[in-house]
Formats: sequence, structure tokens, C-alpha cells
Amino acid sequence: MNNKVLPHPTATRRDPAPQRALHFVGSLPPSLTHSEQATMQWFLDHADGHELLTLPCDRDSNWIIDWFESLSTNPALRTVREGTTASYETLPAYAVADGHRLVPEDITLNRIEEIAPAMDARAHLDSASELPPQQVSIPNALDLAYFCFGAPRRVLPHLPVFRDALIRDVTAIHTRWPDEVVFQLETPAVLIMFDRTPRQLWHVLAVSLARQVEAMILAAPSDVRWIIHLCYGDLGHKPLVKTVDLIPAVLFLNALDRRLLKSDRAMPRIHLPMCSGTTGPSTDRRFHRPLAHLRRSIQVIAGVVEETQPEDSRRALELVETALDRPALGVAAACGHGRRSPEAAAANTSLARSLARRDL
Repeated sequence: MNNKVLPHPTATRRDPAPQRALHFVGSLPPSLTHSEQATMQWFLDHADGHELLTLPCDRDSNWIIDWFESLSTNPALRTVREGTTASYETLPAYAVADGHRLVPEDITLNRIEEIAPAMDARAHLDSASELPPQQVSIPNALDLAYFCFGAPRRVLPHLPVFRDALIRDVTAIHTRWPDEVVFQLETPAVLIMFDRTPRQLWHVLAVSLARQVEAMILAAPSDVRWIIHLCYGDLGHKPLVKTVDLIPAVLFLNALDRRLLKSDRAMPRIHLPMCSGTTGPSTDRRFHRPLAHLRRSIQVIAGVVEETQPEDSRRALELVETALDRPALGVAAACGHGRRSPEAAAANTSLARSLARRDL
């Protein structure tokens, strides 16, 4: 058993690896997650010797839902719309309680308490090679604030408080395990905002969203390592966005890369879903064509792996790499495996391993 941490690939790596890496977005069917060790061991076993970019560790795929549900009894907030977390349409909405000034302690996720047991379990994992860094999921501040307040006029004044709360979590975890963690910044809000904004305003929106994510990254210690997981939403296993092409993602990512370059920060690696949890990957060349305009410094993890459509997954990966004019850094499903049965999750990883080979 060897549990050393793999060195982190740089954001501008040019030399292709012998194979595409694997990326697991982070969740598993509940029956596979009876302990932190079992959860992480499943991912290691199903990588089967392939390079794994990060090692997910969350036992409970509903950890963020638990946080949302706790807001109903949070004395810092008052309810403005009753609801449930069963779907996006039924989510409750809150406002800051009368006379209260919102502070980071009011809305903290306290992720270190959930991550610490998994970090302790790393020493007991069975691996023939060095362990990849731990994947720690962190929501984007815009997402957390939006799903708390439900209306832009209530979100914007308090966005810095949500950012500070999240960065406190990031800093606490990074300080304790500086070389063993990669943070996966998860944001459905980016693609949702494009979906709800007139097309003629997309360039302005891209700059605004890039500025917000840049602020998150700049607020963290400079040596924190990130992956950005763009998402179409998956609450109740139902996507919130139906995308027709990758133009919104490319506009946002290019804007973010330009800003981070000026700030002397590395662009995070990007997990880019090419399908939702309810649809397979597109094999329409027009869907992937915008990737030809993606800045070359941006490393893409292609979210094309759908176990029920292996040939479409293979074709989609070809189209992604043709449009990019370079290999994808890795392959992945569009989202986590929590929505799948254990058998389907295993089938997805099997297909991912097949697609990871360079002799595709």
C-alpha cells in the first residue's frame, strides 16, 4: 500500500499523458458509501490503474441539500416562500431576518468536519500506486446565495458574505492539508444565468460571471488547486438547463481565463459536461464546434461518458478533441454517480476507462 500524493499537473501542461485521465465528479449510490474508506476505495478500484485526477470522498451526495434544509431553522434568516428541496420548482426562499446583519458564521458549511474523517481514512486505502489528491466539493458563492435567497435583489448585497464563508472553509482545509486536496468548485448558476439571459447580452454576462468566480479564486490562498465543475443542475435528478451548444461555456471560460491571467493565477482545469443526467452526449458537430474558440491554456475534462450510449460517448469525445484541436485532459460522466444504480455506476467507469485510452 502506498498513499503518497501524486504531483498536481500544471495548468499549462503541453506534453500529453500516455492516456487521458479519469475524473469522477464525486457522488455514489448510497449503498456503496457505508464508510469514508469504502467510498474512496470504490473509486480507486474502478479507476483500475488509470490516472485519477482527484479522489472523491463525500459519503453523502445530499450534503448540500442538508445545508439547504437547515436554513429553515436558521435564526439569521426568515422564510419568504415555503417549499421543499424535492425539486428546483419547489425550493423555499429566505431573506435576512429583520434587524440582523448577515455574517459568514451564519451560513457556513463547515466542510472541514465532513472532510476530516475522509482524510484520516486515506492511510487505510489499498492502492498499488500513489494516491491522487483528495477532491473536496465547494459550491460557488453565487449558487449558494441564489438558492438561499431565490431572487437577485436579495442575492447581490450578500454575495461577499457567502464568498467569505466558503473561503474560510477552503482556507481551513487547505491549511491543514495543503498538498493533499483539490477543491472542485461546482456551479450550475453559470449555465442557468446564460439560459435565462437574452443572447445579445451573453458577452456582458460572461464578463460578470467571470469576475464573480475570479473573486472566489483570488480570495483563497494562491496555492489552492481548483477544478471547476460546470453543471446543468441535478436536484431531484432533473436538469435545470437544456443546452443546445457550448457557446455559453466557452464565453464564460475564456473570460475567466483572461481575468486570471491578468491576476497571475492559474486557470483551473474544467469539467465540462457534454450532456445532462437525462440525455446522452450530443453527436452533432455543431454542438461541439464552439470549443474551437476555447483558449488553448484551458484544460478540458470531457463530460461525455454515458454508459447507456457507449458509441455516442466515443463519437462525442472525438468531436470534442477535433474541435479543441488537442487531446482532452480527461474523461468523465456529466455529473456524479449518485443518481445511478451500483451496476450502472460500475458500467460508467468501465466505459470511462475504455475512452481514456489514447488508441480510441
